[in-house]
Amino acid sequence: MRNAGVGMSGTIDLQLLSAGAAMWQPPKKLRLSEWADEYAVLSAESSAEAGRWHSLPYQRAVMDAFTDATVEMVVWQKSARVGATKIFNHVIGYHTHQDPCPMMIVQPTVEDAEGYSKDEVAPMLRDTPVLQPLIVDPKQKDGSNTILLKQFKNGAALQMVGANSARGFRRVSRRIVLFDEVDGYPASTPEGDQIKLGIKRSEYFWNRKIGLISTPTIKGFSRIEKWFELSDQRRYFVPCPHCGHHQVLRWGQMKWEKDADGAGIPETAAYECENCQELIPHSRKRWMVERGKWRPTAESKRPGLVGFHIWAGYSYSPNASWAQLVQEFLEVKSDRTQLQTFVNTLLGETFEDDYAASLSASGLAARREEYPPGHCPHGVLMLTAGVDTQDNRLAVSVWGWGAGEEAWLVWHQEIMGDPTQPEVWDQLDAVIDTAWPVHGGGELKLAQVAIDSGGHATHEVYRYARDRRDRYVVAIKGSSRRSQSVINKGTPQDVNWKGQTIKRGVVLYQVGADTAKTTLFGRLRHNKPGPGYVHFGLSGDDEWCSQVTSEKQQLRYVKGFPVREWIKSPSARNEALDCMVYAYAALQLASRRYAKAVMWEKLALQLQAAKDQAAGASIGLNQPAPRRSRSFRVI
Repeated sequence: MRNAGVGMSGTIDLQLLSAGAAMWQPPKKLRLSEWADEYAVLSAESSAEAGRWHSLPYQRAVMDAFTDATVEMVVWQKSARVGATKIFNHVIGYHTHQDPCPMMIVQPTVEDAEGYSKDEVAPMLRDTPVLQPLIVDPKQKDGSNTILLKQFKNGAALQMVGANSARGFRRVSRRIVLFDEVDGYPASTPEGDQIKLGIKRSEYFWNRKIGLISTPTIKGFSRIEKWFELSDQRRYFVPCPHCGHHQVLRWGQMKWEKDADGAGIPETAAYECENCQELIPHSRKRWMVERGKWRPTAESKRPGLVGFHIWAGYSYSPNASWAQLVQEFLEVKSDRTQLQTFVNTLLGETFEDDYAASLSASGLAARREEYPPGHCPHGVLMLTAGVDTQDNRLAVSVWGWGAGEEAWLVWHQEIMGDPTQPEVWDQLDAVIDTAWPVHGGGELKLAQVAIDSGGHATHEVYRYARDRRDRYVVAIKGSSRRSQSVINKGTPQDVNWKGQTIKRGVVLYQVGADTAKTTLFGRLRHNKPGPGYVHFGLSGDDEWCSQVTSEKQQLRYVKGFPVREWIKSPSARNEALDCMVYAYAALQLASRRYAKAVMWEKLALQLQAAKDQAAGASIGLNQPAPRRSRSFRVI
């Protein structure tokens, strides 16, 4: 038998040897952008356009940094609509195919990690031909292919972790560690900062790669901004088609015309060159981006750390035309909360959030409306009350709510007396039983009442709520946990000696006070009536305005990173603010009794039916307020 590669005449068969050698050669070493352009496929369920991937000009340098041997950490502060999530997908696909190694990607929560696995990783593995042969059969019982852990036939592995779970960072070593949407991470785990925990998992690899990608949030609190400022801060410079000057696109250079009424005309949007002041139409954007270059604008403060910043003004997305961006800006420019979303998600910048400067008692008083106490202005469809318990009084606020959670202060007073005595609670009964007149006819009664149980009258509050459960009275307590929901599911407080819940016992609801205050303060800054706007009339006197604005958010560092906390000045009273928070929590609780999509329409129909039953009786704004006990004292 002849030797392989030797012909009948004894000569070497070079073609056969060459083919055999090719079988054992490692795959051609590619940069990440080259690998993606050759192999990556966009799946239909996770992409607007399914099919082969094509790297955009501004994406290539970001991608190639992940395969640059001189780079250890890549930071990308970005807006939406620039394809960032897909780049992390390509990093995973590349190292699964070209350079097998252990990998980890950290999402804000475990639920986000599961969603990323199902919505991004699974379709990518299914639709990318070079990855399909590497997939381990999910039916194997060794746990090598689960939702949060993917192990491949060539030794590559991918672990998906939630930043809210400290367990995911334990007892593992990972060469590639990717952090997605880091500004959405919880403040910390019990073991510390998640980014530091994740980086520690890679410390035994000399060729490790760390990636951080996120849209930013609040200035001074943004994690991605902190890391970007440590980097060389690369920005994408594009040439002007008129003068050739290279510049970074900035929102301040976007120009548009106004109509006769002073309203902006988005269709006229153009970019003004910072050098020649010529206007550049959107039609030239691709020409500019295709000739753009990334340039560092600072010196990196950490070896091997590179940073990139880009925003939607560069994007090829049909939803990111300059006219579309101007349109979105014009829609939110008067609403501070929505403006923050625009700045974060479309400009990719942090938002300056100075509560102390933007909301004051005098500023609030200047927009007081003239409707009298005790009446529900047009638009009110539901009433809730918040009750704050003090040692010598109850502070009570009745709030009206309409479509889009537009809010009206209907009534605010104090019931003087010791809350451990029944007389005070008898007077609160009078408030709960009141039918409040609605402008244009009809009446509304309280749909939900939330009473603070955190003072010295806890058992009295429990007794009162227990006996008035059928009147939708609940006991609440403010939670010290940050980022908690406005109101939780509630926990039974009445149990027998066996630890069993007593039927019809009192239920205590925890209120996420910091979440509610952040929401309400944002709405108090709205300057246009409509969804989310807060109205207050003559019940909101100067003292009320002072109490509502008695707390400010201040920056404090916990375990080395910034946390916003609500701080009350020592001499200030804040009962009106607490009552507002509790009434808002009561609204969220009452809303659970309705289908959210049709709640306001249903309430409007109910109110109209009540007006019709009144047989033409009309209660106008000039009628007297509901009768109450003389023991009430208006603050």
